[in-house]
Amino acid sequence: MRLLSFELKKIIFSKKFLYILLGIVVVIALLMARNIVFESSIQKEARERIDELLEFNFANSNIHQAVLEADPEDEEEEELQRLNSAMINILYEVRELQAPNRFEERLKLETEYYSIAEEYKQKGGDHLLSYQEISHSLALNEKLLESSIPPEHENYSRALPNFIKQVVDLFINLGAIIIILLLIGEIMSSEFENRSINLLFTQPLKRTHIITSKLLASIILYVVTTVFLLVVTLIIGYVFGYKGFFDYPIVIEVNQQVETVTIIEYLRLAITLVSVSIFLIISLCLLFSIFFKYTLVTLFSVLGALLIGYVLTEFVSWAPLAWFNPFQYVLPKEMILFQNGREWWQGIPVTLLLTAVFYIVARQMVKTSRVD
Repeated sequence: MRLLSFELKKIIFSKKFLYILLGIVVVIALLMARNIVFESSIQKEARERIDELLEFNFANSNIHQAVLEADPEDEEEEELQRLNSAMINILYEVRELQAPNRFEERLKLETEYYSIAEEYKQKGGDHLLSYQEISHSLALNEKLLESSIPPEHENYSRALPNFIKQVVDLFINLGAIIIILLLIGEIMSSEFENRSINLLFTQPLKRTHIITSKLLASIILYVVTTVFLLVVTLIIGYVFGYKGFFDYPIVIEVNQQVETVTIIEYLRLAITLVSVSIFLIISLCLLFSIFFKYTLVTLFSVLGALLIGYVLTEFVSWAPLAWFNPFQYVLPKEMILFQNGREWWQGIPVTLLLTAVFYIVARQMVKTSRVD
């Protein structure tokens, strides 16, 4: 316990840890500032999107009209023209309903538009929106209407739950990896570089306790940093944002079926999966530190292993691999949003098992480790 306490104090009271915490505060504050600055452009962006769809629908209308002029008896083309005209009329109505207090009317019209667009595509018409975009938009709008929740911009919302999701998305997409490598990247290798490992080896304690204390200290530091990030996000979001809804729907795919989860459920999955990945990275970092004994070599080796694992995840589509690939949670957002042919939890057992294996191997290596 004394060794664990010493390891924690050594990092917590260091300037590096303070700078990392300050960096987290600055990034979160800048993210909120960005949302405030771009808030006025959200409605403009929505209008531009409507204008883009109108332009495309008008172009389709001209095509249909030309075909019908050449063959007035073409019933399929006539049906496409009817559907296309219906979409144009709906877009004009949506453009007049941008006021926040009329969101339910707007959502109903948008839902009708997406339904017609889907039918239009199924009958051979061309559209800007893909089937995936249409199905996701329909699922989101229907859930928002069912719960009477106003829609929020995915990237620029100041609603507290949505803002927390924006921060967590940054955290799980490389943010957590960068923070943990900055925090503990040299926790073991620096002992070899500074030759302070000699002093530790002469102390009346087991060598395996050294690696155990560093592992536990790294995990505790990760937990403390994650809690700090969430608390700062809550404070900034509460002060500069607005209440929002924690049951706001997030659209996911499960076995090719579109479903929704609440923001709370999404955040729980995101923190769980990124934590599993971070535990693996910590054990890998400790193992490579003992093997290479130099910080830069250790960090590049860890990053190289993560890169290879990520490439394996992205380019090998063999379904059973989800049970054996410990690197699938390096960037876990896609794992949550697209659960097609795999369950979000499938890789957790092998990842935790490999974490334990790396730790055990590191314990064995430290017993015979020498300073060059």
